[in-house]
Amino acid sequence: MMTSRKIFSMKTFIFTFFFLALTHTSYATDCEKAKTFMSDMGTKVIALLTNPSISNQERADEFRIILEKDFNLKAIGKFVLGRYWKQATPEEKKSFLNLFKETTVATYASRFKDYTSEKFEVLSCQCEADGGVIVSSRIVRPGGQIIPISWKIFEKNDEMRVYDVILEGISMGITQRSEFASVIQTGGGKLEALNAALAKKLDHS
Repeated sequence: MMTSRKIFSMKTFIFTFFFLALTHTSYATDCEKAKTFMSDMGTKVIALLTNPSISNQERADEFRIILEKDFNLKAIGKFVLGRYWKQATPEEKKSFLNLFKETTVATYASRFKDYTSEKFEVLSCQCEADGGVIVSSRIVRPGGQIIPISWKIFEKNDEMRVYDVILEGISMGITQRSEFASVIQTGGGKLEALNAALAKKLDHS
């Protein structure tokens, strides 16, 4: 006759087994969808960056559309601000998110303006404990130079969104969080100091 402890252990084992099986299946599906999502987006971005028939302004405008559609800018913005997000007024938050978006567009449009015949390749996908996935990819430049880029992706309401970009092993979200915190602290702990710095950067881009 089985003791209550053995019955409990058996129930726990069965529950854990099926939970892990279901979780694994869910993650496997998410990974395949995330890889397809990144492949489509990456190919579209590379085609945009290497198109010689459009102007820099048109390229920036198209990149902005991709950024708004495929990246969760609000979640990224809240993360990079950290504790300062809660301290900010609604007007400061709105201003920051717009400046954050526009400086990101300007930065990447400038960084990739010399691209000509690059290729984007999705390599693998790794499931994370927080329910997101990391999709590893690379950009292959003329001459064989390889730029590794990973993407932290979450799916919500059947829609994929990028929450972080890891460039050559460095999280852009964590890097910006540190940089922004330094600017805010120097400005007396006010988000308006960061907004002013971003606006100035945008004017000179």
